[in-house]
Amino acid sequence: MNIKNINARTIGLVFASTLLIPSNYGLNILGLNFEDLPLVFLFLFLFYKKINNYHHISNVDKVFLSFIFSFILYSNIFTQNSEIFNQTNLRFYFYFILSYFCVDVIRENKENLITVFEPLSYVMIANFLVVLFQVQLPGTIDGWILNNSGSTNPFTSGRLGGFQGGGPNVIGVICTMYILLCVYKASSSDNILKYLFSDKLNTALLIISIFNLYITYSRGSYLALYAGLLLLLIYTRSLTAKFKIYFLIISILFSVIVIFIFPSIFLKQSNRSFLNNLAISNLELFEGSGGGHYIKEVYKDYLLGLDEDEILEKFNIVYSENDMKNHTKNATQNEIDPAEGYLKLKFDYKDGVLPRSVVSFYHSQNGITWSQIGSEHTDGSVIELIKNDSFFEVGGWGDGQSPGDSYLDGFIKQVNISFSDNRYSYQFIEENRDKDYFVYLPTTKEFYDNRNDGKLVYTEDGLKLKRPRSYWVAIPHEDNISQKDFEVVIQLKLNNIPKGNETIFSQSSIINTSENINNQSWKWSIIDGRMYFFWVEDIISGYSNYLGGQSLRSGRLVTNNGQFDSIISDFSLSQYDEITTSHNGFLTMAVEYGLFPVLIIVLGILFTVIKNTNYKNHFLISVLVALLAQNLTNDLIYSPDVAIYFWIIPSYLFLKKIKN
Repeated sequence: MNIKNINARTIGLVFASTLLIPSNYGLNILGLNFEDLPLVFLFLFLFYKKINNYHHISNVDKVFLSFIFSFILYSNIFTQNSEIFNQTNLRFYFYFILSYFCVDVIRENKENLITVFEPLSYVMIANFLVVLFQVQLPGTIDGWILNNSGSTNPFTSGRLGGFQGGGPNVIGVICTMYILLCVYKASSSDNILKYLFSDKLNTALLIISIFNLYITYSRGSYLALYAGLLLLLIYTRSLTAKFKIYFLIISILFSVIVIFIFPSIFLKQSNRSFLNNLAISNLELFEGSGGGHYIKEVYKDYLLGLDEDEILEKFNIVYSENDMKNHTKNATQNEIDPAEGYLKLKFDYKDGVLPRSVVSFYHSQNGITWSQIGSEHTDGSVIELIKNDSFFEVGGWGDGQSPGDSYLDGFIKQVNISFSDNRYSYQFIEENRDKDYFVYLPTTKEFYDNRNDGKLVYTEDGLKLKRPRSYWVAIPHEDNISQKDFEVVIQLKLNNIPKGNETIFSQSSIINTSENINNQSWKWSIIDGRMYFFWVEDIISGYSNYLGGQSLRSGRLVTNNGQFDSIISDFSLSQYDEITTSHNGFLTMAVEYGLFPVLIIVLGILFTVIKNTNYKNHFLISVLVALLAQNLTNDLIYSPDVAIYFWIIPSYLFLKKIKN
């Protein structure tokens, strides 16, 4: 490494070295640690070099100085929570200026920016060794991340998190960049296959990089690679147009087949759309919340439910007394009050043409206008419910289970079940007993006897529910609903929102109504106000599979003036990763700095891509497109591990265009 005559390879080595130093070691000065030092030293050296050789202000310098000063002024004047030494602001200034300095050196030396990416080969080899020896680092998402399966097989025991501390998504996109470089080198030759056999080092590094990427299990990185490869191969001259068309068709078909074979990987439920909607609701055109205040602003309603000391310790956030006063805990106030209305479970066996099942929950005051409780729930696969021709059960289990004093306490008035073109309605009035529905003794099919077992209570609100230890309410199973879309609507009045684990409705009876073998199948439960859908895949495992639960997207059932209502779900520190990951980078930036300046930056990048998309620049454009694709689901522009690679490409292409 020649420091005096610094060039593109030296810059690339400095960038790569930051990816090999474990995160959060050492200094902790203004957020800086050992992994930041190589970039800081490079910045200082290039700054000195620029000042020392400064003779006149070029057009390129004028454009950059105009941009950086405008952004500095805007980020301090048009944002709330202004701070002189705001770490997030300083990082953006740092990466913008460092990108410019690096590009200035590369242009001065008449080098190609591609050289900067070549030292990533050392990062690929180092991370391959992490996978091979399953090296674990102190951070929760660093090194080899075990999944506690007990297996030593790298394909099943965990995933790659990398040295750099950004986790699987960051090392995934770093692998993507180097894969694109290896493919670019091969595709730039006269014969790709011949090149792969002749340049064994490049081929070996390509295989290692692909393996590293796969073992991250980062769906965002897979998508980024796909986007980058398509653009790279479209501009490759060594392939015929016919081959490119065939490749495009085959790749699309292959992608569809892979999604259908492994739906749980690609169609698994994600918080991203929900989190993005929360961010969008906090957008302002010109004014932002301030650098680093994204979580404080977007998740205010969730975090205010925590203890002040916990918020400060975990997030370094302090809310004003006014914020505290305006926060109302409706859930706590309304949990013990009576509530009535309609609840609905909607089960979509297949979500349109996608091979996955979706479950959602709703509440209503009139059974016509529905409000969703939280968001949809799916594990990304098709749920095959066990066929069970025994009874449906209302408000409990026929086997008599009811732990502690916890049970569905109230009245059931009506149940509607619909699937395909069938619709069944059950009214729980005394005249319909033993006709439309049945009341049985626990664990049996013996009829409940009013004279010997106690009188059943009927009111205008319907039949009073009791613990399944007293009796259970059964509805005949009219038809098989397995492998079908169905809805269950229940009208009931509860004395309070259940705090324990209560079954609302189920197809879980183990009591036979025919000679067929009946197994527990599924149940709709409410646990501390949150809706769950449990199902059985095999009798030994029982109800080990479920959707719903404690998540920001789940929501919680409460009572409001005697009617069912829902609020956002409570937040706990166990959900820390849920709100600190999976953000759209530019959306995060727009919340913190306002929509206007971010639109200018994004439009500038898109302009750069359009104006420079040609054979000469197609590698850099393909990498930039890959980074942009992953930035939609992960805030790469905030990541200290990959941000410099992100910003240096548009800086290089944009300034190159200005000079020309």
